[in-house]
Amino acid sequence: MGNLVDYQQQQTENSNNKMISDELLNDQIKPYSPDEDKTAQLITLFDKISAHYDSFNNVISWGMAHIWRRKAVSFLKPFSPKKMLDIATGTADMMVVMDKILKPEKITGIDISAGMMEIGKQKVAKKQLQTQTDFLVQDAAALTFEDQSFDAVTIAFGIRNLEKLSQSLREINRVIKSGGHFLIIEVNQPEKGIMQMLYKLYIRIYMLFVTGLLDESDYKYLTNSMSAFPRGKKLIQILQSYDFKLIKLKRFTFDVCSAYLLRKIN
Repeated sequence: MGNLVDYQQQQTENSNNKMISDELLNDQIKPYSPDEDKTAQLITLFDKISAHYDSFNNVISWGMAHIWRRKAVSFLKPFSPKKMLDIATGTADMMVVMDKILKPEKITGIDISAGMMEIGKQKVAKKQLQTQTDFLVQDAAALTFEDQSFDAVTIAFGIRNLEKLSQSLREINRVIKSGGHFLIIEVNQPEKGIMQMLYKLYIRIYMLFVTGLLDESDYKYLTNSMSAFPRGKKLIQILQSYDFKLIKLKRFTFDVCSAYLLRKIN
């Protein structure tokens, strides 16, 4: 087994960008214990913070998360997807945006946290979406859907939480229809310059305001996982290794967030 650090080192050494044989494990950053299963720990974390997650995500994204979602989802509009899968659907913000912009026939949302999806179900009911929706507790590494079930798959602010990254990407590719699309939205910690300094300062100040909502370990995982997960070219190289072709890459708000639109090529 290899991890993402191993992959990044190999990509630096291997300019030909050949697919690695190891399974990529995104398990170097865990919420609580380094010796226990990451996915099980994430279920505990997200069930615990579900009532406060929307507030946390809004502030950690500088209040821009809803704008990033709308802009990124609009990338799919020319393709008119009818059946969609939203991975790490959580509190269903992506479902709400996709219903408004894309108006698909059906959106299936999956998440490992039943607690997060309970908030999502309430939100969808309140918003009275036109799209048919379904919520299922599933891990992206073990999807139960038939091959080529969806026109498009989305994951917003969740790919960095996928522990079995290789298996998850294979499963995502499997359930997307031939020529279908995969949309990823993920937050980044700016890598250099004054924006990196300002972002780190913002994180330290914000920590003072969330101590009543989140445990320190929860907060540290949510912020540290942003800087640890590959971004930009490194993430694109991984995705290409699992038969996805990049169509569009858009960076938002001084590179604090990135959206990747990919097409299944096999």
